[in-house]
Amino acid sequence: MIATAARPAAAQEQPRVYILAVPMDDSLDAIATRVGSASRAALRGIEGVDWRTPDQRFLGYDDSALSLIDRARQQLDAGRDAYLNLEFDTAIEQLTGAVENFDAAAAALEDPEDLGQALLFLGASHGFNEQRREAIEVFRRLHIQMPHIEPDPDTFPPDVVRLYTQARPRDARNPRGSIVIDSNPTGAIAYVDFLARGRTPLTVDGLMSGEHVVRVTRPGAIPFAEALDVRGRQPAGSNAFLVDQDDLQGLSESIAEARGASVDSLQDSPIAQVASMLQVDKIGVIRVSGGQDQVSLELLLFDVASGRRLVRGEGSASTEVGVLEASVQRAVSGAFEAALRPSQAGDSESIPAMATGERPGDTGATEDPGPSVPVYEEWWFWTIIGVVVLGGVAAAIAGGIAAQGPALGQDRGGQVVFTF
Repeated sequence: MIATAARPAAAQEQPRVYILAVPMDDSLDAIATRVGSASRAALRGIEGVDWRTPDQRFLGYDDSALSLIDRARQQLDAGRDAYLNLEFDTAIEQLTGAVENFDAAAAALEDPEDLGQALLFLGASHGFNEQRREAIEVFRRLHIQMPHIEPDPDTFPPDVVRLYTQARPRDARNPRGSIVIDSNPTGAIAYVDFLARGRTPLTVDGLMSGEHVVRVTRPGAIPFAEALDVRGRQPAGSNAFLVDQDDLQGLSESIAEARGASVDSLQDSPIAQVASMLQVDKIGVIRVSGGQDQVSLELLLFDVASGRRLVRGEGSASTEVGVLEASVQRAVSGAFEAALRPSQAGDSESIPAMATGERPGDTGATEDPGPSVPVYEEWWFWTIIGVVVLGGVAAAIAGGIAAQGPALGQDRGGQVVFTF
């Protein structure tokens, strides 16, 4: 059961915020789930808000899982620092602990990026410590479970990249393994190796031989996770039994109805019911439409008390693993941080000083800022309308604004509409 202990006084003062994604077509269930996962990963980087309380309610994990993940992230930071300081024994100890704790909390681990980084630095540390067999074993797991995470040759030396390449499983070019996943009730979201694959019942094909992690979730229910060994063409099987929390029954159905909800306010909207059940002050919804290779995203951010829509954003993104997640996280971070800024207020539209941000490919080196540049050439820009500051981020912004003027404006309801 979800813990209901009172939060510390400091935490009680923080606004509770959350965001979820809904597919506008059933064929986009898996992609919308990835969008939601990436959105919630972005919330972790926003200071001064409580996202954990609604996160526990939505994903159904308990305090012990949260403690394991917190500990794992601390160990990841310590292990990465030790690696960079060439303290490889310490790095191995810390990173091994991080991986073990992430694995122990697999049922609650929605975003695998930190686990992937822990494995990447652990394999590299073993390599530097002349523990070749251990390094290959760690890198083999990355190939099998998270092939989109690989050592950057600009960050890791050639020997580490070479070990990673040598660890590639024999069937990597033609994987034939499969897992059949079912659940009670059906229609739950099934993940294999922390990547959403669709709704149960389903069969996931094209898996490399080795251990894979199955995770099955339903909003408001206690999640299910297990590790399965996949060998050859004989399919493995997984069957999850999901139980809704007593006060969250109906949450999944209300979220499904959000695809037809009003985009103007929370009044008479199923989104209002979701916000009430999750006990939040601000709620965001991303509606996902389009195809399997490129999707359109509509971001809506509401104030629960007033029912007013604060932000509406529109954009598109590739569904490639890693690319979609990065695009969504940038947009969500900008929208939430902007809308939650209490110091910004005004009745007219204006563009204040730029917020600091990095362009893709930045090294982080400090440079002479040089002469000022037009606002449309900045990676981050802000606009104020009423009490809302709107942040938009996208590679196409500069060219679009330069050619056609700012791709943002005010709709008939007085809220901001922006393109990211």
